[in-house]
Amino acid sequence: MLALASCSSVSVEKMRHAIPPQEGPKKSPDEILVRPFKVTNEALRVDRESKELEEFKTELCDRLARQTAERLKKHVAPARVVAEGETLPRGNVWLVTGEFQRVNQGSRALRSIVGFGAGGTKMDTVVRIYELSQAEPREFLNFETTGGSNFSQGVVGVLTFPVGGPMAFMSLANAVDGVRSGVTFDTKRTARETTAVLSEYLQKRRALVGKKPIKPKRLGQMPELLPE
Repeated sequence: MLALASCSSVSVEKMRHAIPPQEGPKKSPDEILVRPFKVTNEALRVDRESKELEEFKTELCDRLARQTAERLKKHVAPARVVAEGETLPRGNVWLVTGEFQRVNQGSRALRSIVGFGAGGTKMDTVVRIYELSQAEPREFLNFETTGGSNFSQGVVGVLTFPVGGPMAFMSLANAVDGVRSGVTFDTKRTARETTAVLSEYLQKRRALVGKKPIKPKRLGQMPELLPE
């Protein structure tokens, strides 16, 4: 039964306080700024090069920043995207940025037809959170995210009907998900977990104002359905 279930998710790991926790922010920020993550060619395994590769990198970074800001605005505090080099305000403001460590686009065809890990995507990031109340941005929290579309069973799962019974027909839905899923969905999942980390941070300090708390998925846990 477990083998027939789709497992496409992003998890949080290696969460670290860059400064002693008691010295970090203790109230909800007035605003959260999201700066597009950095990415190098060495971190990418995609079927693009030259101009198409540069366009892919720009789109990747802009999409994650936009999705993160949208979710933070809904679940944590007012948020917006700021460009690299843009002057940052000073005050009760946080900055979210980071780096892509690995982006593997996988194969949509293999995910949807074969499944069981074939053609899976992979996205790893380092996320860094700064507070801007001092003369220079001060990092107070960082963590890593990892995951992707790794174990969707695909059309081949339908062939397991003699063993799995009706559960095997879930493969048809997951075959569609295999076509739809990929790097675009992985950035969305990464944005979800980043938002959940900040929600939990403020909730622990009883500083989450007017928002329902959400919890991040730690590596090794079963994925939860986080609110949109």
